[in-house]
Amino acid sequence: MKNFSLMLVLAAALGASNAVSAGSDVGQLWKEIDLNKDGAISKDEAAASKEASAQWNLLDLNQDGILSEKEFSLIDLSAS
Repeated sequence: MKNFSLMLVLAAALGASNAVSAGSDVGQLWKEIDLNKDGAISKDEAAASKEASAQWNLLDLNQDGILSEKEFSLIDLSAS
């Protein structure tokens, strides 16, 4: 139940947040690991980042196996 509540809070934040900002650290990481430049991060691409790999289950809110820019914007880069 606690995880479900956290997911609801994160989902609400997604609605209010901007997509990944190209000038930010998160934006830079996005550009580095979106190898095929399709606008999404696959689990294989995420493997290039220890932060993205470690946080995958938290970031992939809709559990579709890819991270959108909005989902990826929730990454915690201080967790490394």
